[in-house]
Formats: sequence, structure tokens, C-alpha cells
Amino acid sequence: MKLVILSGAVCAGKTTVVRELMKKTERYFHLSYDSLKWQFSQYSSGKYRKEILALRLAMLRSLCEMKYNVITESTHASTRQAHIDIAREYGYEVLEINLEADYDVLLRRCEERNAVVELKKVVSRKRFDEVFRLYESEKNVSALTFRTDSQSIQEILESILKLL
Repeated sequence: MKLVILSGAVCAGKTTVVRELMKKTERYFHLSYDSLKWQFSQYSSGKYRKEILALRLAMLRSLCEMKYNVITESTHASTRQAHIDIAREYGYEVLEINLEADYDVLLRRCEERNAVVELKKVVSRKRFDEVFRLYESEKNVSALTFRTDSQSIQEILESILKLL
């Protein structure tokens, strides 16, 4: 069984890669922070972070008990480690993947996304910069790294699928 953790800054391609992986794999569950956060009423950035983490870890434990492969995203080193610890308790193989692109490319993607999404989901420039700095400071430098500004999603997917 596998735990796949995708890390990256805002607009690095995590959601796109997960969506495509889910189409091409069987018995994988996408354990998504973003999906869970919108299940809390009046969600605002960070307001329910501890509760969402506890829920994610409980869900991961249940998924491991059911022997599902799991794909998730993480920017925080402590969150990644908590997921890894649970997965290893159950004998899972852990695959950490960084998705990266130059700051200017990520910012342009974020601005383009903000122009077309619902107002409540817009990422402010301040938040964008916070997450970019957080990712850069807490990423696992030994993780497999793909550049979404120089590699196509198809190339990245093919490489990841070979590892699964």
C-alpha cells in the first residue's frame, strides 16, 4: 500500500496532478485538506486548521485499516510527518513528491485562477506569498521533484504512475 504526498506552493499543480492520478489509478483515496475545509461552516483561512488536521489523521488511519492507497497534499512539514508516521504504522510505502515552478509563474497562475473563481476562493497576494515562503522553508529537499513550469502534466503523470 502507498501514501503519496504532494507538496508545493499555491498553483504549483497539486490539484491537477491529483485529479489526473485519480482517473488512472484504482483503490486510491484523495484525502484533501481543501475539500474538508469547506465542510466547516463559515470557513476562513486557518480558522479550523487543528480540527481539519485531526479529521485528516483519523481518516488516514481508517483508510489504512481498509488498505486503501492514499494521495494527499501537504505544505507543512509537521503535517507531512504526522501522515507519514501513521502510514508507516500500517506498513505503507511513502512517496513524497514536490511540485515546483518559478515564483513568477506561480503568481501568474494564481492571478489567472483568481480572475475566474468564486470570490470566496480567491487567494490574496499576501496569502500567496505566505504559502510560497512556507513551502520553500519546509519542503522535503530529498523528495522527488517535478517542475510544472518546464515539464508537462502528462510527463509528470507518466513518471509518477511508474512509481505506483
